[in-house]
Amino acid sequence: MELSHLIIDAVWRPSFVLKYHELQNHFHPSFGRIGTPSWDRSFLNPRNRVDTLDTTSSRWRIDGATICGNCIYAIPLDLLPNLPPLRILLYVTDQTEYPAALREGLDACTGVPLRDGKAIADLGLAKHLCRALDNHCARQPSFLQQYLKLPFGSRLVFEDIAADVGNMRLDIERDYDIESNMETFQSLQQSWSDVSSDAWPPTVDIYDLHLIKQLNEAISVVEAPGHQSVIFKAATKSLHHTYHELHLLLTCPPHPHVMPHPLAVVTKKSAFGGKHGVVGFLLQYFEAGSLRDVLPARQRAGTLPNSLKLKWGRQVASALVHLNRAGTFYSDLRPDNVLLDSEENVILCDFEQRGNWYEWCAPEVLYRQYAENIRSRLPERIINSPFDRMLAKYTHAHTLATCTCYTPAETPMEARNRAWFALPPVAQEKASVYSLGLLLYTIFEGLSNVQRNVANQFPIEPDLEFPTIFRTPESIHKIIKRCTTDAPDWEAAGLQSEPSRVVRMGGLLYPEARPNLPRDTRETFDATMASFLDFWSIELGRAEKFLESPEWETGNFGRNRPRLREVLEALEALENLSSLD
Repeated sequence: MELSHLIIDAVWRPSFVLKYHELQNHFHPSFGRIGTPSWDRSFLNPRNRVDTLDTTSSRWRIDGATICGNCIYAIPLDLLPNLPPLRILLYVTDQTEYPAALREGLDACTGVPLRDGKAIADLGLAKHLCRALDNHCARQPSFLQQYLKLPFGSRLVFEDIAADVGNMRLDIERDYDIESNMETFQSLQQSWSDVSSDAWPPTVDIYDLHLIKQLNEAISVVEAPGHQSVIFKAATKSLHHTYHELHLLLTCPPHPHVMPHPLAVVTKKSAFGGKHGVVGFLLQYFEAGSLRDVLPARQRAGTLPNSLKLKWGRQVASALVHLNRAGTFYSDLRPDNVLLDSEENVILCDFEQRGNWYEWCAPEVLYRQYAENIRSRLPERIINSPFDRMLAKYTHAHTLATCTCYTPAETPMEARNRAWFALPPVAQEKASVYSLGLLLYTIFEGLSNVQRNVANQFPIEPDLEFPTIFRTPESIHKIIKRCTTDAPDWEAAGLQSEPSRVVRMGGLLYPEARPNLPRDTRETFDATMASFLDFWSIELGRAEKFLESPEWETGNFGRNRPRLREVLEALEALENLSSLD
């Protein structure tokens, strides 16, 4: 089954069980999306292939794409080196809407899970889009001047992908939402009375920043006054998360392994009334990158000794202890959020507190997320749904209203990550311990992720998955087991049916038990969909069982896990790991 944004968005969440029949109908063979295409639509037909993908003379550059590959970071080279980071992103339609010949010829489905900017830029689709943008600029000579005047976070949209770039119309969607909702620097200072006056960094206008490279949807490398290369952090979808992270970084006491305080607050003049609002902030740039790529690359190269792994594990644990003592939590722990400085010390980044991927979540967080996802997607008109019992058990137990550490009025930030914010402080710490155990696993096994998943393909994919141990010393294995003692993965074999699992092979999905099924057939589609349905049925069954447990009733989550300080002490007590290298 071919990957697409629509498919990933559906199958990656438990609400897939609510969309199962809808997706089956949408991708029925009569729609021409499954099965061998006719000659008129075949890739072998020269009429359906692009003339060239040569971009040597293109005036555009692709730096990457967001999850599922339908939001592209397209950079106009003619505006460099003075282009401000306005976050004008290029959007394309879902891959299933492309003609079949172009899906294959442009590597459209192959690009869906890619997370490496260079690999994305090498795709046929990226090159084709550069040529289409060149064509639009040739037909609209004033386009780049218009581009510079667009509101922050506006969109360029190609609704149709065609073999002939001359047939691809580019639409401009001006987004005034972010600029109209920006707070001024002065209003933030007045609202955040807990930020001391000397903690506030200076302000810098966005037009004084020059884009160097777009790393992801929220992060750019820019040149700023007095700085050669720094990070510009700004969300294009939620100012709440941007301001939340800024506030947290300004109030959190400094720590050597936590992202340093912002270098500057970035403002922009709004198109509405001329208000100068805060659109983001500047952070130190760590060029060595994240553990996501460093761990597997150095493990393969034989340059990742256990002594260095232990150092990194201790530093992460120390940072988490510090954050816990500062009265906050870190919900986003995984290798791509752990950076390396020039001296090979780790730095935690990304404090938006949106929550983590499912495979990184403790049961008390994971099953809350499942229930929240089902509740948000379940139409109100459905009565006596199969999930009434689960949702009745979930209700509002242990939610913000019953948590004395938060006000009853739920903020947009808390609503977005209710699974974490609803936990009392001790439970938040225990959930952090669980994620720390998984991170120790990836560090000592030298992996980019704790397991392979259908939505993300890293430059070096994991060669084994939790809880399989291959390179981890026994002393570390014991710590990992203590931190993740209640992980479903440790349960007796057979509780999760192996045939229900779906695996990704490039841009295709297959049932793990049947990877040799023919491509693009109804049989393969039905088997893959059925496997996803089985998988989520099992997962939701586990969630229902958990919500009926005494642990849920009492809120005493992770009682068999250690505290963060205990994990740090256990790591600090270890010696002679270098002898195992």
